[in-house]
Amino acid sequence: MKNILILKPLGLLFILLLGISACSPVTPVDESEYSATIPGQWAGTVNGMEETITFSNNGTFKALLRPAGFISNTISQGTTGSINGTWAIDGKTITLTITRAEDERVLNHQTTSTILSFNSNALVLKSDAGETSTFYRADSL
Repeated sequence: MKNILILKPLGLLFILLLGISACSPVTPVDESEYSATIPGQWAGTVNGMEETITFSNNGTFKALLRPAGFISNTISQGTTGSINGTWAIDGKTITLTITRAEDERVLNHQTTSTILSFNSNALVLKSDAGETSTFYRADSL
């Protein structure tokens, strides 16, 4: 009986250690690797809009925007808009050039953001308007 009481905590400790060792540490992406690492799908919230942006290896992007909130999220009454264009990274600056959009006011506009932090699963950007947004790699959600 005494052996069972000792084995139980050891078993739980073993399972906990096994779980911790299976987690890979999140390491920052080196600035020289930003362009090679950013391709993929990212999701975040910007100015009350849920945004999913897909960066392609060929330097193009597609963003889908949808109002965030209880009604939009529960009964899908929010409208969805899309923006397409090209992306480029120079140092810590990412520039998006809009070539196609449902809202004509943003066509042919360019926006830049500063990459504040970047790891394999999270990208934190500060827009040229001074707003900070966090995007998470969609396949890591």
